[in-house]
Amino acid sequence: MEKLILKSSTLHNLNDSESIELGDLFFDICQFKVPVAMVVPKEGINVKLEKAKNLNGELVETGKYTLLFKVYDRNFIELVLQNGSTEIGNPITVVVEGQTNIPNLDNFEEGEFIPISFKGLKIKPKKIYKKVFVGQGKSMVDAWLYDAIKIEADNYIIGKANESKEK
Repeated sequence: MEKLILKSSTLHNLNDSESIELGDLFFDICQFKVPVAMVVPKEGINVKLEKAKNLNGELVETGKYTLLFKVYDRNFIELVLQNGSTEIGNPITVVVEGQTNIPNLDNFEEGEFIPISFKGLKIKPKKIYKKVFVGQGKSMVDAWLYDAIKIEADNYIIGKANESKEK
């Protein structure tokens, strides 16, 4: 019989007396079904201008962009289109922050699925603003809670450059 030995681990043990900021933790991407080959519809790319507070507390534009990509599994989309279906389900949102340029989508048609790949994918807890129950007879209060996951990437490659690397 083969020996079973536990090597060093990067797991965190949480004790009742210990306080850890969940937003600093990253999940192992292997635990999630993130597609290897992805496509994004042309209308599935959203651009948000990043803002930061200045010394006066006012929000000012930083000149950087956050890109939100609504991606699908390429193999699944190929199957759907070959069978003439129009039901493609819900996308996975991948966030790329701190970009200086926005993607040029002029070469792509409306409704076209664009090949895309990401570098440095990370999955981490996401804070959302939500109403929570505080007690019997009391009204609900708004609070920031970790209630979802956020898929981030360091960078992306879009379009034809991506296809030539796969072949």
